[in-house]
Amino acid sequence: MGKELIRRLVDKIQLVVFDRNPVILKTVTKEWDVIVAATLEEVAECGVVILAVPDKEIIGCMKLLNQIDRPVVVINVATNITQASLEKIAASHVRCISAKFIGHAGEMALGLDPVIIINDNPPELATIAKQIFLFVGQIVVGTADLVCLVNTVAAEKAIKAAVDIEAILLKQGIIEDEIIRGAIRQVAAGVIKAYADQELGPFAREIVRRVCSSVKTVNEEKEEKT
Repeated sequence: MGKELIRRLVDKIQLVVFDRNPVILKTVTKEWDVIVAATLEEVAECGVVILAVPDKEIIGCMKLLNQIDRPVVVINVATNITQASLEKIAASHVRCISAKFIGHAGEMALGLDPVIIINDNPPELATIAKQIFLFVGQIVVGTADLVCLVNTVAAEKAIKAAVDIEAILLKQGIIEDEIIRGAIRQVAAGVIKAYADQELGPFAREIVRRVCSSVKTVNEEKEEKT
């Protein structure tokens, strides 16, 4: 996600990039014209720091930023770190806001725009985050912590669908790996995208009608029992 943010922001704002892994930094500087910092504290001199790091790295980053002697705004994109936990960790001179992605870095790399929920509080920091992430995707201002629920539901249901497809095809005697992968990657993923974009063809629309009818029947039976 960090690399994808660089790709989308490099021509829009001045970026100063830091990563503990020198190999990653070398790769980044070969691909994009960005300034490389020697430390996270050096990045903080910009006044705004975007933490595009795994959840487990957030606390360590915040502790380092707490030690600097100047005000800094931190924008967190890690899905599982709540706004409340950020504010609890931060020192008084470190102000925090969340900007979380309903999206996937791989899909973004293919050109799809994510939906980014920017926390509505503090409002002045929401304005700063909007000005930056306007170049990255579709902006919604609200409760950023909802992204954890949204992404978890979407990921779990998608994985269950993939596992079910594989199990059913194997049960039918279809064992060729390329067929199973194609069914999941091409058909299932393609139909889900078409459904989201309201671009389903006649074959898929008929399946939608059957599925909706089946769900309605199940719900009606549940209501009768209660």
